Amino acid sequence: MGSPVMKLRITGAAGTYKVSAQLLDEMVEGDLGTLPDNFREQLVPLQKSILRTTEGIRSKLLARKKAKAFELLTSEPRLNSTGTGLPVRGPPLNFTAGADVKNIQEIGVKLFDCLFQQDVYALYRRCLSTAQKTSGADLPIKLLVEPPELAYVPWETLFDKHRNFHLCCYGTTPFARTATMQDEDLHIYDKPPIRVLGMIAAPKSFAGTPHELNTDAEQAALNEALRETNDVRLCWTTAGTYKELTRRLAQGDKGARWDVFLFIGHGLESHIVLEEDGGSGFELLPANVLKGLLTQPLGPKLVILNSCRGAQSQDGDHFASTAENLVRGGSIAAVVAMQFDISDIMGTEFSPAFFNNLTLGVPLQQAMLLTRLDLQRLGFSEWISPVLYMQNKDGVVVRPTPTLSPRS
Repeated sequence: MGSPVMKLRITGAAGTYKVSAQLLDEMVEGDLGTLPDNFREQLVPLQKSILRTTEGIRSKLLARKKAKAFELLTSEPRLNSTGTGLPVRGPPLNFTAGADVKNIQEIGVKLFDCLFQQDVYALYRRCLSTAQKTSGADLPIKLLVEPPELAYVPWETLFDKHRNFHLCCYGTTPFARTATMQDEDLHIYDKPPIRVLGMIAAPKSFAGTPHELNTDAEQAALNEALRETNDVRLCWTTAGTYKELTRRLAQGDKGARWDVFLFIGHGLESHIVLEEDGGSGFELLPANVLKGLLTQPLGPKLVILNSCRGAQSQDGDHFASTAENLVRGGSIAAVVAMQFDISDIMGTEFSPAFFNNLTLGVPLQQAMLLTRLDLQRLGFSEWISPVLYMQNKDGVVVRPTPTLSPRS
């Protein structure tokens, strides 16, 4: 049994937003503080600055062991419409330079102060203090955001200024979002190996354009990272098409259920981008169709969308993000997706780090926390981009072995 989870829930409408906090049988409620005016528009410069930071650390990454995986990036970069040579897994942006660490903290402080007010903060402070003083304890936090107009907010930046940490990067407060208040008794797999179905969607028509991604580097990095472990069985689709995805999900891994589906490619709000069947173009696959495929009997319990905007909803639409759509319904235990446009370099680092942490036997929230720290260690401000939507009750990855009662 893990530590009790603090469940935070935002409800209501503009002007009457409420926040409730529950831990076991104790519940308190308060008002949600006022967000800054035009907050969504204010996030745009931050997203651009984050990607600019990634461009600045490219040479550092090239010096590491994975230099060969980034060999294509050492040549003279092809300028795209962003004005840089940095491939982005989404629509091009006009980058602006600027330090973003402080900006991320400032946004995190504002969101923390909005969320944790009065009685809600008092409960959080008391439970956190207890967890910090208890050996082996922590305070996992789950957040449910019901108002559709608040779905875009980067709650992963939440920053406790009194204790000087981001909640999702502090070992005592592993953080996840959820789509409902109901917990499901779901686990990713029963016993090793973890069966992973990987798909790379790289339409041929993207070659030589700003949309071309160095997916070979990510595939090579992931294969290398998992080469010496027997805990993961990684299989790749032969194409990034709807037909191929349908076939592999229906057949499973030689009749066995897939545990994880990993998608690498482009994404838009409520869609992923696949290769065109029988052509060189692309096809937009709606989230609800993807959900239908993934929730088949041999489908996975964990979905990882290493593409842009998988956790981003269209303005005013509730449960419109691909991640929310997939996790809502009770069949899929968890979804990891990106709430912003992400750089190709970060995407290449993210997958191996997350899978390595997943095999440590820790809960999902902790595996994500460790992955964020891996990204921070490498200098990525893009650690705020991944979002974990978790519907299983405690984040436990492996189904516990039943304990037999002794005979009397």
